[in-house]
Amino acid sequence: MSALKGLRRFLRDIGTAAVLFALLAALYLLPPDTSLAEVEKSGVLRVCVPEAYPPLVTAEASRPGFDVELLEEITARMDLRLDLNRIAAMGRDFNPRNWRVTRTTCQLLAGGTVDSTRTRSFLDVTQPYLHTGWAVASPGGHLELKGALVGFYPGLTGLDRIALSRYLKENEARVRLVPGMEAIAAKIETGELAGGIGEVLATTAMADAHGWQVSELPLERYPVVLGLWRGDLTLKRRLEQVLGEIKSDGTLGQIADRYGVEAALE
Repeated sequence: MSALKGLRRFLRDIGTAAVLFALLAALYLLPPDTSLAEVEKSGVLRVCVPEAYPPLVTAEASRPGFDVELLEEITARMDLRLDLNRIAAMGRDFNPRNWRVTRTTCQLLAGGTVDSTRTRSFLDVTQPYLHTGWAVASPGGHLELKGALVGFYPGLTGLDRIALSRYLKENEARVRLVPGMEAIAAKIETGELAGGIGEVLATTAMADAHGWQVSELPLERYPVVLGLWRGDLTLKRRLEQVLGEIKSDGTLGQIADRYGVEAALE
């Protein structure tokens, strides 16, 4: 009987060793990660961003946006040229699969990429450099939501719209979906809306442009990151190294100060 037990133990150990050997062999046979080497060889970092998503991306040459200036600093330190590919669907369509971006189109996604379960289902992400959430802006100081008609623009993908909807219902706000922060601002100016609700960074940019008050809603906050393709580990490590340097030497804070997003720094 003891001999039979010994044989079973031996076979079990052999099976475990075989599984471990197979896993190691599979790892060895994986193609090498050449993502950083390919970028350095081409001398270009291709990044997909929205056409405009102030304050992260704008159409102004003198103030191109927080994310754009951050990317310019990153590529300068990596001795690369920045190639921005402006994608109309980004910042408008909150389903990333409709953006039609591929590895050929870009190596990074920026201009409002949020670290969320949904984002990580198709992308890897860097360390965060800003945070965001939901906010309300209004021209007359603090806005009492009960009974107020407010415009809503969803903006970035990845934020919890269900939690926001529940919060607005609990506070008895009346909500109208509006296709952009500029459209919300126009309707507030005509008196059609009492205020506007959207993602913190875009809502703050709109409020600052009109001298209105903005208040962050007491809901979950989300890290803002750079998105990159899964498996591009060498490129990710280099990006995070440079991001860390930009944070520690104060450059990130200087860029944030130019766009009024110091409070959102991570």
